[in-house]
Amino acid sequence: MRVDEAVQRRTAAFERVPEQMLMAQPHYIATEDGWLFTWHHRPPAHVRRGASVVLCPPLGFEYMSAYTTFRILAEQIAAAGFDVLRLDYDGTGNSSGHCDDPDRVGAWVRSVAVAIHEARRLAGSTHVALVGFRAGAILALQAAAETCHVERVVLWHPFASGHTYVRELKALAGLSRQEFAVEETDACGLNVAGHLMTIETIEALDRWTLDAVGRRPACNVLIVDRDDRPVPALIDAHLERLGAHVTRIRPGGTLAMLAIPHEAKVPREVVQAITAWFDGWDFSFNLPPAESRNIRPRDHVPAGTPYGERAVRFGPDDRLFGVVDSPADNRTVTQAIILLNTGVEYHVGPHRMYVPLARQWASEGYMVLRFDLGGIGDSRPPGAPAANLAYPDHMLEDLGHAVAWVRHAAPRSRVVVAGLCSGGWLAFRAARDGLAIDAVVSVNPPLYLRDGSAGTQWVSQELEFERYHRSMRDGSKWLKVLRGQASYRTFVHSARSALGRRAAVRFSGLWRNSFPDSLANDLCTIADRCIDCLFVFSEGDPGLEYFGVHAPPARRRTRVRRFIREQVVQGAGHTFRPASAQQKLRQLLTDFVAAGAGSTATRNDASTGLPISSP
Repeated sequence: MRVDEAVQRRTAAFERVPEQMLMAQPHYIATEDGWLFTWHHRPPAHVRRGASVVLCPPLGFEYMSAYTTFRILAEQIAAAGFDVLRLDYDGTGNSSGHCDDPDRVGAWVRSVAVAIHEARRLAGSTHVALVGFRAGAILALQAAAETCHVERVVLWHPFASGHTYVRELKALAGLSRQEFAVEETDACGLNVAGHLMTIETIEALDRWTLDAVGRRPACNVLIVDRDDRPVPALIDAHLERLGAHVTRIRPGGTLAMLAIPHEAKVPREVVQAITAWFDGWDFSFNLPPAESRNIRPRDHVPAGTPYGERAVRFGPDDRLFGVVDSPADNRTVTQAIILLNTGVEYHVGPHRMYVPLARQWASEGYMVLRFDLGGIGDSRPPGAPAANLAYPDHMLEDLGHAVAWVRHAAPRSRVVVAGLCSGGWLAFRAARDGLAIDAVVSVNPPLYLRDGSAGTQWVSQELEFERYHRSMRDGSKWLKVLRGQASYRTFVHSARSALGRRAAVRFSGLWRNSFPDSLANDLCTIADRCIDCLFVFSEGDPGLEYFGVHAPPARRRTRVRRFIREQVVQGAGHTFRPASAQQKLRQLLTDFVAAGAGSTATRNDASTGLPISSP
């Protein structure tokens, strides 16, 4: 059968499989040092082939862009009849460990080996294959060479050496710098778009070469080229010398998948081509009795930690997914914290910051739910799927389901909602629009979105005014004006508009006890509901400028000052990429939660998640 015919047949079969049959099962695997988090995509019984496939993702920022693609790839391969494991390496995603632990590269290779063993157990078969993308291809190659009897390996846009990969990381680190972010000369390693790698890790990656693969990794190897950049031919030559049969393809879409997360596109052509290649996997296997394969995945971490962690589904038809961290003992939980998506990045949070923070809070006696909004990460939207929506129309509805879930799980707890950027906007809306919460931390929220297109225009005009204002401090600009080489009319018009807008806002509410529809009115509403609200802004963030202009009329009121606070962090950039900024934000969140440890939330109806009445 030709490859394109296999693609069409398998795509049609995938579309006929009911969605509930493709729902993956979260699965924690115990290891000597902790645990690995995986997703087990079980094939429908009527198409089960009796072999397994382990997906080895890229590292750091690239996995945020490729996350949806890997989920869809796993679903399609499972629909073709294979047990599939999606893997979080040690110290990444929901697995145990930290980015600064020793021997990261060795731990990642061992993670793949553990996943291979577990995939065989789940499938009840020794037939196993690997798919590795970018850095994941390096790890898949190394693990396959060290672990006997891997039959197939897909190397998707692989590197010929670790040095090439490190060179790209350093280039990306330079390109990903943000305005107003202080770039640290970090002697501890490399910061790549907020994801940290130690010097030890960088050096270990840099030393890796194809010579480290000293035996045939698999009988058959598929190399998938990127659209605009073929894989070096020396990879084929090396693998063929080891006795592997190498096939090379170049479908389109990989380049678009590597865009920043909210612009990344799923490369359907690549996904279908890889699935079709597995469709041609010919092996002999006698299926064991169905009941012998009824292995229940472990949906919680192994015992022995000062906290418990488990995967949960909730909401209508269990379409929402989250991870809950809570105290390991049976103490009463006094605070429940909900952590929200940043953009379209999944529930580990920006730069994986949520994972260690949630586990720390759980060790201190709090409950933490970090969940995905519908259409992001591992949660399904309420209607037709829509890709890469950081602000879906159902975001407040989804948060309402999360609030109801934690109020049921910890009925006497104080509920805190926190998020950054789009998550900060949702936290603000939760407080303003009446969800049954007690406190919010809103980090760099785009508050101007409350005014729709007028708010976006306001930001544009303010940025233009600030640009002209900075120009006034430059003597050379004034010389150009005096010589007739530059016009001051545009600046005068911009300044008059900006100052007029600011005066109108600042003088509103002086002579009456109410405000028009405005941010000031929103802040008064939040204060009237007795919701503690901390706004955290990075220096230079557009949301800070908007807050600074529109909040003062409300801040003149004692009640608002009691409940609404703000904190400005210098050198952080919009998403807190510098390591010191991440630490500062983590400390602000920790202090805010600790300050409310003695509070209780008895004014909310735990059964509905909605407020009984406004105070």
